[in-house]
Amino acid sequence: MAGKKAKSEVEKTSEKASELISLAEVTEWCQTGCTVLDLAIANLFPGGIPIGRIITFFGGNSTCKSVLAALILGYAIRSGRIAHYADVEHTLDERFAKLFGYEPNKSILSYPNTLEEMFDDWIAGAIYKDQKKGTYDTKPKVMVADTVAALPAQVELEKKMSDSQARAPRAKQLSLGFRKYIKALSESNTTLVFMDQTRTDMNSPWGGETVSGGKSPLFYPSVRVHLKSDGKVVNKADKVIGIWTKFIVKKNKVGPPFREGRFKVLFDHALDDIGSNIYFLSEAQNGPKEAKKKTTKIEIFGEEHAFGYWVQKVEDENLEEDLRQAVWEKWQEVYQTEKRKKRTYV
Repeated sequence: MAGKKAKSEVEKTSEKASELISLAEVTEWCQTGCTVLDLAIANLFPGGIPIGRIITFFGGNSTCKSVLAALILGYAIRSGRIAHYADVEHTLDERFAKLFGYEPNKSILSYPNTLEEMFDDWIAGAIYKDQKKGTYDTKPKVMVADTVAALPAQVELEKKMSDSQARAPRAKQLSLGFRKYIKALSESNTTLVFMDQTRTDMNSPWGGETVSGGKSPLFYPSVRVHLKSDGKVVNKADKVIGIWTKFIVKKNKVGPPFREGRFKVLFDHALDDIGSNIYFLSEAQNGPKEAKKKTTKIEIFGEEHAFGYWVQKVEDENLEEDLRQAVWEKWQEVYQTEKRKKRTYV
C-alpha cells in the first residue's frame, strides 16, 4: 500500500509540474541577412536567430553590430513581425539604416535612458498580457537594443560623477532585469537581441576582451556571438570600400556551438551575402589562404571559375537562392560528424 501511495503522490506532483512548465521549442527563425551566420546559429536552412529567445552579439568597435541590428530588424519587418528598436547610443541615421533594410517608420523606435527604463518600460511595454485570461500576445516580436554597454543604472544618474558610486550597480540591475523578464519573453514569443560592446579585461594577466555588466550577459542568452574585425575590402585603386567581419558562436542552446564564419560589408552596398557565400565555398574547397585570392578557382553549379565571375553570374541570373542552397549543402559536408549509433536510454 505504501508503494502505491508513493506512486500516486509522484504522479500528482508530476501532473502539477507539467501544468507549470512549458518547454518553448523553437519553431520560428528570423534571418540576419547573412546566410553563413544564419546557418551557424540554427544549423538549419534557411536558419537565423530563434524567435522567443535572448541573443547577444558582442565585439569591439567597427565589427558591424549596428549593421546586424538594422539587418535583423529589416528582415523582421518584411516577414510581418513587430519590430522594436532601442537606439541607446542615439546614433541611428535613417539613410544608413535603410541601406541595410531597416525602415524606422515601420517599427517602434525608443530611446531608454537607463537599464531600468529599458526593462520596465521598453521591454515590459512591448510584452502585452491579457489580465483576464492571464496569457501573453504571442505574435512574433523582435526587439534590438544597440548597445547595452551605453546604458547606466538609475543610481548612477542620481549621483554626480565626483561622488563615490555603488559597487557594480549595472551588473545587479542587468541581472535582475534578465531574471524578471526571461520567462515573459519566451511566453510572448519575443526575441530580445542585445548588441554589446567589449572592453579590455583588466582582471586577466593576458589582456583579452570582456563585456560590461557582470556575468549575467553570459548566463541568460540562448545564443552569444562574438564579432571581430577581420580585414578591409579594397578596390582596384587600393581604396577601402568595406570590411570583413569574423564571427564565432560562443554559446548556443538551439544548435551546436563554436560554429564560425566570415562575412563582408560594403559601405555603399550593405552586407554582401553573395560575396560572403562564395568566400565560404572557396574556403571549403581551397583553404583559408587561397580563398582570400580573387583569382582562385571555385566550383559552383558544376562549373569552375574565379571569384569575380561568380559574383557577376549570380547577380545577372538571379541565382542567390541557388547559391544559398549550395552553401547549405557544403555546410553540412564541412560540419559532418563521424557516423555513430545514436545513444538510447532504457
